[in-house]
Amino acid sequence: MRLLPKSRFVLNQTVDSFLIKKDECGQTLKVYRGIELSAHMKNRKSGSRSRTPLAITLIAASFVSAFILASFSRSTTQYWVAATDLTVGHQISTGDLMLSDMNLGSSSANYFSKDLDLFGQVVIEPVSLGALVGEQSVSSTATALASSGVPLSIRSVDVAAGVQAGALVDIYWVLDSQNGELPEDPILILGGVTVLSSDGNSKNFGTDAALTVSVEQTQVLRLLNSTTRGRLVVICSHV
Repeated sequence: MRLLPKSRFVLNQTVDSFLIKKDECGQTLKVYRGIELSAHMKNRKSGSRSRTPLAITLIAASFVSAFILASFSRSTTQYWVAATDLTVGHQISTGDLMLSDMNLGSSSANYFSKDLDLFGQVVIEPVSLGALVGEQSVSSTATALASSGVPLSIRSVDVAAGVQAGALVDIYWVLDSQNGELPEDPILILGGVTVLSSDGNSKNFGTDAALTVSVEQTQVLRLLNSTTRGRLVVICSHV
């Protein structure tokens, strides 16, 4: 009997339950299909196992992203900001404020959130348009009363140079000595008053300056009474 060399199988055709293969010498060999199928299924299972970690990673990443987005959305809070410039003495009303979503972190305690009602409170520090309303900017206490804009006609030489809207000034009452009267010391009428408008060369009063100042309602009469006698001198509080 002639020995055949070691065979290297080449796929030829498939017949029902087994495969017919031929070696390089032409010898016909039968290989059961079950063996081939087992190898094929083994390769498929190996590929499936290699894709499983990738799928798990993608699913985990999607959950982490969703959690981060949800955490960020929960961390933002609506806070009150000024919808217009708020001056000292102004009483907050509808249209003065608007809500804005922010994440202030540890600073959140210094500002008013949506849950707090600020309407009716009085501005004690200027708040510019779009700025957050802080605890130090408004007050509801009796000492922080609403203010009124009081117009004044003052000699231009009695108004400090550079006084303009927004400036803080002190108003003194001065009585000039006439007809041998004894002179009186100047009296501080109001201190730290906010100037709402200033016209250094008022058309209505010639050489007089026209000022409008923000004065607490309880001090309006005191200021007006000082204009009936003597003169007022306006001095800048901060230079």
